[in-house]
Amino acid sequence: MTRIGDDVAGRFHHGRNSDVDTVAEVLTTVRHRLSRGVQLKAAVSNSAAIFVGNSDVTAGADDATDGFPLEAGDALFLPVDSPHKVYLVAGAPNQGIYWLAV
Repeated sequence: MTRIGDDVAGRFHHGRNSDVDTVAEVLTTVRHRLSRGVQLKAAVSNSAAIFVGNSDVTAGADDATDGFPLEAGDALFLPVDSPHKVYLVAGAPNQGIYWLAV
């Protein structure tokens, strides 16, 4: 049985993308092998939502590809094996997002 605190990560990675624009882009080009996933947090100063998805993510343009919206200050955990698999697009230029990967 695993208890809280028994299962720990050996290391983690972190960063910021301070220039998410209106064209889909990768969260980070750095390829880290993760054991759990990546936590995202939209900057509290953002004036528009950031949409999270695959490489074809859109921001309110198409029901089939619109991403998961993060408004200013919102957070989301994604259980992915590398942060470079996460794509973003914003509803307005120059939005920011922070990430922590484990």
